[in-house]
Amino acid sequence: MPLIGKEKKLKKIFNFLKESRAELKKVNWPSKDEVFTSTRVVIISILVIAGVIALIDYVIKTVVFSIIGG
Repeated sequence: MPLIGKEKKLKKIFNFLKESRAELKKVNWPSKDEVFTSTRVVIISILVIAGVIALIDYVIKTVVFSIIGG
């Protein structure tokens, strides 16, 4: 009897994989150019934000050290 339960589980797993594959075929995948453009935008954004944070950190450090005399 326990074999029937295992067969049902296997059937559910295979059905899930089949449905997942069908859904992945519906996905609108980006082109190579879109991926490169998006990657450049992300890298430039990270560098700009890092620069702004570094500048703010430097200004705060300078102000605090001038107040406490460090």
